Amino acid sequence: MSPFDQAKQWCKEHGEHFYDELDLHLACGWVYSGEDAFVMATLEDSNELTGLSLNKTLDTDLWYVYLYAGDLKRVLSLMPFDKKYIAFRRNNGRIKLYEAEKLLRRI
Repeated sequence: MSPFDQAKQWCKEHGEHFYDELDLHLACGWVYSGEDAFVMATLEDSNELTGLSLNKTLDTDLWYVYLYAGDLKRVLSLMPFDKKYIAFRRNNGRIKLYEAEKLLRRI
């Protein structure tokens, strides 16, 4: 199954509207779809996204990966430009925030 089809299947299984999200990310975010990976992401402010108080305004300091399928290392290498943080939405709806550099070293 292609990464695109995997992402579509995940949305179906979790009651998400894949094409609505795809339209939104094409208009306001970033989308990649290839044989190796699929990703939908947006630029966000970590304070607003996580509700954490980091004692500073960071202004779009992270990539928020709404959905991805395929090789995570490849997904992260595809990001159009670097940001300090990368956040992922978990299946339970919680958001997990990582320092981008540390995450790339770990995988």
